Amino acid sequence: VSYGGGLAVLTAAADSRVTAAVSLSGWGNINRALAGQGAPNLFWYEVLKLSGSPWVGMGRLSKSVSPHFRAILAGNRSEEVVGWCRTRSPEANLQDLCGGGRATPVLLSNNAEDRLFAPDAALLYRQALHGAGCRVETMLHEGIHAMAELPGMLGFSDAVATSSPLWSRVLAFLDANLKPGAAPPPPPPPALSFQLRQPEASVFKNYVPVYLDFDSWPSPRVQPSSYRLRGDALAPPQARDVAAPSPPPKAEECTRRLAYGPDTGFSGGVPLLSPFVSAAAGVQIKSYRRAINSSSAALFVAPPQAAPLRVCGIPNATFHASSSMDRFQLAARFFSMAPNGELELLSFGARDVWHRGPDPPYLRPD
Repeated sequence: VSYGGGLAVLTAAADSRVTAAVSLSGWGNINRALAGQGAPNLFWYEVLKLSGSPWVGMGRLSKSVSPHFRAILAGNRSEEVVGWCRTRSPEANLQDLCGGGRATPVLLSNNAEDRLFAPDAALLYRQALHGAGCRVETMLHEGIHAMAELPGMLGFSDAVATSSPLWSRVLAFLDANLKPGAAPPPPPPPALSFQLRQPEASVFKNYVPVYLDFDSWPSPRVQPSSYRLRGDALAPPQARDVAAPSPPPKAEECTRRLAYGPDTGFSGGVPLLSPFVSAAAGVQIKSYRRAINSSSAALFVAPPQAAPLRVCGIPNATFHASSSMDRFQLAARFFSMAPNGELELLSFGARDVWHRGPDPPYLRPD
């Protein structure tokens, strides 16, 4: 789990005697985990550093971590830093893991509110493994880092707190791949399982989580949706936008001048605590339209959607921006908005931007 989940896949890549790997709350790409979109994950780095300190006793943090993370914070993605990240990333070892006829079976389990190994990174990891030829099963649960796995780690069954199918899936996966022929083969498992967000979710009662199962991903059952900024609205693209690459939007359509401010009016909750409470007690992270500070934030609203609506996959936002500073950060939040203006946080992300000139040859998109 966590550190062990990443190491399990790295070990399978390095040793052909390993015939299957289970990564629970693990990572595929260290650079994406510590500095996804160029936005360093400072809070979880501090958690990582604390867990590896002698005061906590959960392991011994390598002396190489701190100087490399300080370089990432400074935007210094030197060849040494990039190499350090790749050496520790299963995605850099896909040929050893999936090629040469191996097609190593891998089960991935991650959590939707995990701010360390985020769910969008888990889906990209899943696609990388699948595209390289590995057989992949993936589960995405509600909860923070390792939250779905904790009951089993503590020796509890799947029927404690929630009737989670996770550990049953893990055992069935290991039986099928480590003991073939020992029992009649089970029906093929889904390629991807998304747990739905449920208002009644609570660790204080035994509720049954609901999952959406997909036999393939991307799935023909999921309808991609895209919007363009037009004034204060998110408008569906016009036919010309779909038929050809879209030109940059006209300045008068969606220009916003934003000043840096500590209070945008959008709430991301308290780090670690709010996502945990959201998943453990069904108390969602909320903001309110009337509280938005329009001098430092902008809200764009899509047309109302018919209920019931299920949203799954990776949201992406593309902006054209200029800044008075050499380095700045864009933060985007994806909400569900009620008629009364109440905003429920669904997802968020950040992007650091700085004027650094052209990338050197050793840098490739993560």
